Amino acid sequence: MYIRLTGAVNNPPVYTEDYDFRIGRAITLRRGSDVTIIANGTMVHESLEAAKLLEAQGMSVGVINMHTLKPLDTAAIDAAMASSKVLVTVEEHSVIGGLGSAVAEYKASKRAAPPQLILGLPDRFEKAGEYRYMLEKTGLVAEKIAARIAAFASESGD
Repeated sequence: MYIRLTGAVNNPPVYTEDYDFRIGRAITLRRGSDVTIIANGTMVHESLEAAKLLEAQGMSVGVINMHTLKPLDTAAIDAAMASSKVLVTVEEHSVIGGLGSAVAEYKASKRAAPPQLILGLPDRFEKAGEYRYMLEKTGLVAEKIAARIAAFASESGD
């Protein structure tokens, strides 16, 4: 088991009241018909903020908190694939071997699946820095997430 605790960085809360946390059961926070963002950890809040920015541009964007990777909530992925034209995974982890990879591997077993954009840390060593600076540098802040999703969605024919 692996649990990342990043409370020291004073992340804004995603939940304002109790919710039903179950291992292997994702939590749908928003529904959308153009794009569904599947995120985990600190990226859930950034993804919700990115969804608001994209909504202001006329896009319908869903957000799923995929807090557990194993077991992966494939029913939540199936629902997202059925309702959205594009899937996006956002994680504060390498773009290799994390949430994006798990979703892509699951999608590979499906005949028809929407295109997927994987956002995360690049596969290289970065210099250390203040937390928010590092998120900005690696493109993991709402504004940059929204911009990359908008560009990818337009390339994908949305």
